[in-house]
Amino acid sequence: MLPAYLANIGPVFVGGGAPIDMGRKWRDGKPILGPGKTWRGLLLAPLVAALVIGLLRWLVVSTSWGSVQDWSDWGPAPWWLAFAYLMGLGALVGDAVKSFFKRRTGRDRGAKWPFFDQLDFVAGSLLFAFLAGYALAPWSGTNVFTDDFTWPRLLVIVILTPGLHLAVNWIGWKLKLKDVPW
Repeated sequence: MLPAYLANIGPVFVGGGAPIDMGRKWRDGKPILGPGKTWRGLLLAPLVAALVIGLLRWLVVSTSWGSVQDWSDWGPAPWWLAFAYLMGLGALVGDAVKSFFKRRTGRDRGAKWPFFDQLDFVAGSLLFAFLAGYALAPWSGTNVFTDDFTWPRLLVIVILTPGLHLAVNWIGWKLKLKDVPW
């Protein structure tokens, strides 16, 4: 899930610029997504996440860390890079979908929406990972999703992510990178 986690925090560092919804309003007169969802964040954060995964993969496979875990089961390059990028992109698409519904329910940007705020990016990332696993399997020689995302692992992800998400957001708030601690 590291590509999703990294991409989810990435827009704080690489985002900004033109909003995805271009400032347009929905039928209800509220922003479609809001100014916090930008093209730069959507496209660059998953790329940075994938590059970090690439660096970690290189460290694990090319150094003595290789005995810790063999990441070669993610398939040959560039397919593992595409998989990591798509997981990160899915995380941000999931977050954008949640923002759309958050606006429809009258919640402002930054307002609390328990569980949805913590699991939106997980749902989007897992959906994109599922699709990418099947789409890339003919070229990569493996379906990373079915190989790595077992039911016990999915359960652990869903249970641990909300607490991890809240902790990371609190740290971002303390570092003055975020306006709210949730």
